Amino acid sequence: LADSTAQLCDDTKRFDVKRNLAMALYSGLVLGISMEIMFNTFFPRMFGLEDSFARAVKCTLFDGFINAPFLWLPPAYVVKAMIFRNSKREAIKKYITDVRENGLLKKYWLLWLPAMMVNFLFVPAHFRVAYTASVSFFWMILLSTVANNPGK
Repeated sequence: LADSTAQLCDDTKRFDVKRNLAMALYSGLVLGISMEIMFNTFFPRMFGLEDSFARAVKCTLFDGFINAPFLWLPPAYVVKAMIFRNSKREAIKKYITDVRENGLLKKYWLLWLPAMMVNFLFVPAHFRVAYTASVSFFWMILLSTVANNPGK
Protein backbone atom coordinates (compact mmCIF):
# COMPACT_ATOMS: atom_id res chain seq x y z
CA LEU A 1 0.00 0.00 0.00
CA ALA A 2 2.84 2.43 0.85
CA ASP A 3 4.61 1.84 -2.46
CA SER A 4 1.33 2.24 -4.33
CA THR A 5 0.95 5.63 -2.66
CA ALA A 6 4.55 6.52 -3.55
CA GLN A 7 3.94 5.58 -7.18
CA LEU A 8 0.87 7.80 -7.29
CA CYS A 9 2.91 10.72 -5.95
CA ASP A 10 5.96 10.40 -8.19
CA ASP A 11 6.32 10.63 -11.95
CA THR A 12 5.53 6.95 -12.58
CA LYS A 13 3.60 6.67 -15.82
CA ARG A 14 2.38 3.12 -15.15
CA PHE A 15 1.96 1.18 -11.98
CA ASP A 16 5.07 -0.98 -11.49
CA VAL A 17 3.92 -4.33 -10.09
CA LYS A 18 7.49 -5.62 -9.58
CA ARG A 19 8.46 -2.53 -7.62
CA ASN A 20 5.33 -2.93 -5.49
CA LEU A 21 6.08 -6.62 -4.90
CA ALA A 22 9.68 -5.86 -3.90
CA MET A 23 8.63 -3.27 -1.35
CA ALA A 24 5.84 -5.50 0.02
CA LEU A 25 8.19 -8.49 0.43
CA TYR A 26 10.80 -6.32 2.09
CA SER A 27 8.30 -4.72 4.42
CA GLY A 28 6.40 -7.84 5.37
CA LEU A 29 9.00 -10.56 5.39
CA VAL A 30 12.26 -8.80 6.15
CA LEU A 31 11.14 -6.02 8.47
CA GLY A 32 8.17 -7.64 10.15
CA ILE A 33 9.97 -10.81 11.14
CA SER A 34 13.29 -9.12 11.88
CA MET A 35 11.78 -6.47 14.12
CA GLU A 36 9.81 -9.03 16.06
CA ILE A 37 13.04 -10.91 16.80
CA MET A 38 15.07 -7.75 17.45
CA PHE A 39 12.59 -5.97 19.74
CA ASN A 40 11.31 -8.99 21.64
CA THR A 41 14.38 -11.24 21.84
CA PHE A 42 17.65 -9.38 21.28
CA PHE A 43 16.88 -5.99 22.82
CA PRO A 44 15.67 -7.49 26.12
CA ARG A 45 18.85 -9.60 26.29
CA MET A 46 21.14 -6.69 25.38
CA PHE A 47 19.46 -3.83 27.25
CA GLY A 48 17.31 -5.50 29.90
CA LEU A 49 13.58 -5.33 30.48
CA GLU A 50 13.10 -2.27 32.67
CA ASP A 51 11.20 0.65 31.18
CA SER A 52 13.58 3.54 31.68
CA PHE A 53 14.78 6.57 29.80
CA ALA A 54 18.33 5.17 29.68
CA ARG A 55 17.12 1.90 28.12
CA ALA A 56 14.98 3.79 25.58
CA VAL A 57 18.00 5.85 24.54
CA LYS A 58 20.19 2.74 24.18
CA CYS A 59 17.57 0.89 22.12
CA THR A 60 16.91 3.94 19.95
CA LEU A 61 20.59 4.61 19.25
CA PHE A 62 21.33 0.96 18.54
CA ASP A 63 18.35 0.75 16.21
CA GLY A 64 19.22 3.97 14.38
CA PHE A 65 22.98 3.64 14.07
CA ILE A 66 23.52 -0.13 13.90
CA ASN A 67 20.30 -1.78 12.74
CA ALA A 68 19.27 0.85 10.17
CA PRO A 69 22.44 1.06 8.08
CA PHE A 70 23.33 -2.63 8.35
CA LEU A 71 20.10 -4.61 8.89
CA TRP A 72 16.97 -2.63 7.99
CA LEU A 73 17.89 -0.66 4.86
CA PRO A 74 20.22 -2.78 2.67
CA PRO A 75 17.70 -5.66 2.31
CA ALA A 76 15.24 -3.28 0.61
CA TYR A 77 17.75 -2.85 -2.20
CA VAL A 78 18.68 -6.54 -2.32
CA VAL A 79 15.04 -7.71 -2.44
CA LYS A 80 14.34 -5.25 -5.25
CA ALA A 81 17.42 -6.52 -7.13
CA MET A 82 16.22 -10.11 -6.77
CA ILE A 83 12.74 -9.24 -8.09
CA PHE A 84 14.18 -7.28 -11.02
CA ARG A 85 16.94 -9.87 -11.58
CA ASN A 86 19.73 -7.39 -10.98
CA SER A 87 22.97 -8.18 -9.21
CA LYS A 88 23.30 -7.83 -5.46
CA ARG A 89 26.44 -5.80 -6.12
CA GLU A 90 24.41 -3.22 -8.06
CA ALA A 91 21.84 -3.19 -5.26
CA ILE A 92 24.47 -2.39 -2.64
CA LYS A 93 26.05 0.20 -4.93
CA LYS A 94 22.64 1.92 -5.26
CA TYR A 95 22.19 1.77 -1.48
CA ILE A 96 25.57 3.40 -0.88
CA THR A 97 24.77 6.09 -3.47
CA ASP A 98 21.44 6.79 -1.78
CA VAL A 99 23.15 7.07 1.60
CA ARG A 100 25.98 9.31 0.38
CA GLU A 101 24.27 11.44 -2.25
CA ASN A 102 20.54 11.30 -1.54
CA GLY A 103 20.57 11.57 2.25
CA LEU A 104 18.85 8.24 2.89
CA LEU A 105 20.17 7.78 6.44
CA LYS A 106 19.52 11.40 7.36
CA LYS A 107 15.92 10.98 6.23
CA TYR A 108 15.73 7.73 8.16
CA TRP A 109 17.07 9.32 11.36
CA LEU A 110 14.79 12.34 11.04
CA LEU A 111 11.73 10.10 11.22
CA TRP A 112 12.88 7.04 13.11
CA LEU A 113 14.98 8.37 15.98
CA PRO A 114 12.05 10.30 17.50
CA ALA A 115 9.62 7.50 16.59
CA MET A 116 11.79 4.89 18.31
CA MET A 117 12.17 7.03 21.44
CA VAL A 118 8.39 7.18 21.64
CA ASN A 119 8.25 3.43 20.97
CA PHE A 120 10.68 2.47 23.71
CA LEU A 121 9.46 5.04 26.23
CA PHE A 122 5.68 4.83 25.94
CA VAL A 123 4.55 1.84 23.87
CA PRO A 124 4.01 -1.44 25.75
CA ALA A 125 6.45 -4.13 24.60
CA HIS A 126 3.72 -6.29 23.04
CA PHE A 127 2.64 -3.36 20.79
CA ARG A 128 6.10 -2.17 19.66
CA VAL A 129 6.16 -4.05 16.37
CA ALA A 130 2.61 -2.90 15.56
CA TYR A 131 3.53 0.72 16.39
CA THR A 132 6.62 0.44 14.19
CA ALA A 133 4.50 -0.98 11.37
CA SER A 134 2.16 2.00 11.63
CA VAL A 135 5.00 4.53 11.42
CA SER A 136 6.62 2.38 8.75
CA PHE A 137 3.77 3.06 6.33
CA PHE A 138 4.95 6.65 5.98
CA TRP A 139 8.62 5.64 5.94
CA MET A 140 7.97 3.10 3.16
CA ILE A 141 6.50 5.86 0.99
CA LEU A 142 9.72 7.85 1.40
CA LEU A 143 12.00 4.82 1.04
CA SER A 144 10.19 3.66 -2.08
CA THR A 145 10.56 7.10 -3.62
CA VAL A 146 14.29 7.35 -2.83
CA ALA A 147 15.18 3.73 -3.64
CA ASN A 148 13.31 3.80 -6.94
CA ASN A 149 14.65 7.14 -8.15
CA PRO A 150 16.43 6.29 -11.40
CA GLY A 151 18.33 9.59 -11.38
CA LYS A 152 21.38 8.26 -9.51
